[in-house]
Amino acid sequence: MAVIHPQDRIAHIRADRNALRRPLHPALGLAIGFGFIIATATVVHIVFNAVM
Repeated sequence: MAVIHPQDRIAHIRADRNALRRPLHPALGLAIGFGFIIATATVVHIVFNAVM
């Protein structure tokens, strides 16, 4: 069985730069993706209606 030295244990989670760059929640990524698609479709719709 492995023994972890007490000084090597993580006593608490540090809030460093890597902790701030964690990945987005999947639902937030989907909302951003679908929002981009809807915004692009809206702009295309407005432009095509204005031109034609």
